[in-house]
Amino acid sequence: MASKNKSWPQISGDTLEEKFDMIMESLSKLNERLCSTTEDPLGRSDKEKGITERHSQKGTLEKSHSAPPALGLVPFDDQLIMRLNHNLQMLKLRLGKLEQLQINVGEELGTHLVTVHSLLDFFRVSSQNTIKLDLEGMDSKISDLLYQVPLLSVKTEKQNAAAYGVQDDEDEVHQEKSYYDLPGIHTNMADLTKLEVFRQVKHKFKELDIEQKICLLSFAVFPENREVHRTMLMYWWIGEGIIPVQGAEEAVRKVLKEFTDKKLVEPVEERRKLAPSSYKMSPFVHSSVVLLSKEIGIFDIYRQGQKPTMTCSKMGKVCLVEGSSSQPEKTPTKMLSRDHIETVINISEGFPEFTLNWFSEQPSNKKFMIKLSKTWFKALKVFYLGRWERSKKRDIRIQDPRLMQCLKHLKKLRFLSFQGISTISSLNSSVCKLHKLIILDLRDCSDLKRLPEKINSLRNLVYLDMTGCYMLEWIPFSLALLTRLEVLKGFVISDEVYEVVACKLKYLTVLKKLRKLSIEINRDDLGVGQMMADLAGLKALKSLKVTWRRDLRITYRDSTQNVSLPGQLKKLDLQRFPHEELPTWLHPLNLLHLKKLHIGGGRLLKGFGNLCEKATQCAVEVLRLTSLPELKVDWMELKHIYFPNLTFLENYKCPKITLSPCDGNGIWRSDQ
Repeated sequence: MASKNKSWPQISGDTLEEKFDMIMESLSKLNERLCSTTEDPLGRSDKEKGITERHSQKGTLEKSHSAPPALGLVPFDDQLIMRLNHNLQMLKLRLGKLEQLQINVGEELGTHLVTVHSLLDFFRVSSQNTIKLDLEGMDSKISDLLYQVPLLSVKTEKQNAAAYGVQDDEDEVHQEKSYYDLPGIHTNMADLTKLEVFRQVKHKFKELDIEQKICLLSFAVFPENREVHRTMLMYWWIGEGIIPVQGAEEAVRKVLKEFTDKKLVEPVEERRKLAPSSYKMSPFVHSSVVLLSKEIGIFDIYRQGQKPTMTCSKMGKVCLVEGSSSQPEKTPTKMLSRDHIETVINISEGFPEFTLNWFSEQPSNKKFMIKLSKTWFKALKVFYLGRWERSKKRDIRIQDPRLMQCLKHLKKLRFLSFQGISTISSLNSSVCKLHKLIILDLRDCSDLKRLPEKINSLRNLVYLDMTGCYMLEWIPFSLALLTRLEVLKGFVISDEVYEVVACKLKYLTVLKKLRKLSIEINRDDLGVGQMMADLAGLKALKSLKVTWRRDLRITYRDSTQNVSLPGQLKKLDLQRFPHEELPTWLHPLNLLHLKKLHIGGGRLLKGFGNLCEKATQCAVEVLRLTSLPELKVDWMELKHIYFPNLTFLENYKCPKITLSPCDGNGIWRSDQ
């Protein structure tokens, strides 16, 4: 801890609001100093530093033992201070009428105010490591205080936000009424059971087999008329063991088609998609399914005239809803039958970190007094703490690293999701203990920087989704040992600085079952031909997406000899293609098996190759062309020469495609 200045005036008389403002103002100044440290801390000129370094290399000069330690010149990561500022602001908004807690918080803030001032005063003589340790200690204590404050009602939080002149981000997240209030249809079960719609739903429900019944009742946990993506349902049902791992995609389509035919769910039609990928349930059907689910004992989160609540159902299902972190059930003594819980799924809770308490044998308010249990949740199969919506509006935060440590005891876990949790920077090695894990969902973990080196211990992993993990710079080479992997999204081809430790693209050829692959290219010396040659060994690959992550200045053009598109590949998506011309093996006349082609964001691409005299044998039926400002082609050439089998075209921000028949949304379909 940085030393304290005894000459400072007394701060005990400052109000809570003043203390918050003073700390945040000081943190802002500290952030400016840390993140703009480009000059030498000792004030030396470039010339002087050069002389000193040369003399040091000769051994003629040594650093004085009395000289203060200098700050490193590596730019300071400001995420820590941003997170600390966020927690301070949230804590400030949530403090209301809790007078006793205000006194405790005031005393704690007084201590931290001294700390921040000391960091400013001793900035020159404090190393970045010391500053980081102090800030991490503050962040930990502020986080503990934040989670001691019960979540207030939406109305109260909005009033506080208006009073402080601050718009709480969480208000945008929960604007839809379905998160807060139970629709009126649910509140009167006696009237609901008299309706014809209920009798019809119940009759159709009885016609389903046992697996389909459980799948249908899964919709009871989502708000009515909310879009639920097919992939999310597939992951969940695989985790529960309702549908098999092999052929899961076809199985989930079959189930949803059955529900659609019986008018139990409605597909969400989108003109730019050939087939629906999301589904929703109408209010009357949803109300009937909620009642059936409650009677059977699968899900039980609704109460008459109340908001959804977190309870453990008869069949071991727990749904985290908004406000769960302030319910009595958040404590181990109130959440009964922990060893029988099979599913924990987050429906609307923004702070699911409290689930750490469930894993403890001896809960305590003191941070380091919690003893983790090895026996609780021994039946847990699905641990879904992340966001189920595809929308990115709902922010979810988990900051306590001990929650990761608990994972190693979940011996039966099959599905783990952290989707959309923005505060996860790395995966604890405890994840590698999940030997039965089939699905690891890390989609949109925007702060994730590192995967565990022993990730190959997840020997049963079939689905790994790292889409949207933009801070991820490299992938451990051991990932290539996951021989059961079928779907890999977000694989990073790292910069040469990680050459020794990173997994290379050619290593993936040992993954004989890999069907879907999306990669992010983060280096400018990997030619398109070499990339495809490295993937030639993936005989099961049917879908490939390649994204050049940044504006790379790729001048390297590798040989295209002996390179061809794999015959089994059916879907190819190229984002930010870096060249003016497509390689010969990507010309339409050579695409004899490919069914879907998407080229987007290629600012330089000008065409599809030389125009043939007659129609090619190109098999592409679905063509998406997006944000290609230099692509010049006529519609007649596109349809009758290059892609004669075309049935669907998306033309978005391609101004040089002339005479396009696309509608106002940029879509043309042969069947309409």
